Amino acid sequence: MKKILAPLVIGSAMLAACGGGEEAGGSAEGEDTVTLSFATTMDDSGVDREIREYFEEQITELSDGTIEMEFFMGGQIGGEREALEQMMLGELDMGYNVIQAELYYQEYNAINIPFLFPDFESMQRFMDGPIGDEIERLSREEGGIIPLGMHGYGSRWTTSNVPFSNAEELQGLAIRMPEIEWWVDVWDEMGALPTPIAATEIVTALQTGTVDAQENFLTNIAGRQMWDYQDYLIDTEHIQFYQTWVISEDTWENKLNDSQREAVEEAVQRTTDHVADIVEEMNEEFLKEIEEGGMEIIYSDQQSFRDAADPAIQRIIEEELAEGVYEEVLRAIGE
Repeated sequence: MKKILAPLVIGSAMLAACGGGEEAGGSAEGEDTVTLSFATTMDDSGVDREIREYFEEQITELSDGTIEMEFFMGGQIGGEREALEQMMLGELDMGYNVIQAELYYQEYNAINIPFLFPDFESMQRFMDGPIGDEIERLSREEGGIIPLGMHGYGSRWTTSNVPFSNAEELQGLAIRMPEIEWWVDVWDEMGALPTPIAATEIVTALQTGTVDAQENFLTNIAGRQMWDYQDYLIDTEHIQFYQTWVISEDTWENKLNDSQREAVEEAVQRTTDHVADIVEEMNEEFLKEIEEGGMEIIYSDQQSFRDAADPAIQRIIEEELAEGVYEEVLRAIGE
């Protein structure tokens, strides 16, 4: 899966100052070392801190020290659009994000439809099939990026100051949503009042009463200490959240030699495998932390949400997805 964006230069001065993509001294084997810049909007906490630390260890080992990493976490160089644009220009080397799907291959992006895939494993099976090949082609052609893999965080839950456990009790709930059209459509269909608000404005929106609820994955809910602003945590589990690892095509072709490319691929594979091994245990710890923080956990009638959302889901499938994509979804989920 892969994609590209039109050029923006936000953050390029920072990257240049830190030496992103520039060759430095030599390794023990006489190879030049290369410093790769890596950016994500995810905070350097929880699962993402574990990912950063583990990936850096792996890339150092596998490249025999010829690849050094410079990390920009928490949107230090801007949002995902800016990061992708910099990758297209070769000003940023690597990162993980999700917005490239909407920008480059929305009609193939079935894994972004709420309630459609039962687990992350079925999403991976979908991406490993022919649709994944098409996504990779489009990513490269339209975005100048090469997808290297994906990792999950588990499902997304909902925090709220209004308790609810089924679709009927959800009616009229003002909830903050990311600016993802399909998610907004599905929650609107369920009877909520979804309001697209940037992630950086979530706390302000809750404090001012603009919304009464928000949805997120557990590492963010715990990392942002949402118990300071919300009373309830509801297991809506409406979608499995993931990030796609991508590398600039310019970096891949012009900054790395063959052995370094192999090292990058293997380091990403090891890291995504590691995340799969630890994410469930970490989410259990986040749940304990959230409950200890004072939030009441509500285990809901998830089928009622799926039933209420189904008309919107069917519209997206019929009107938005490319031909043959839904058939691949059914194959991946075993239906």
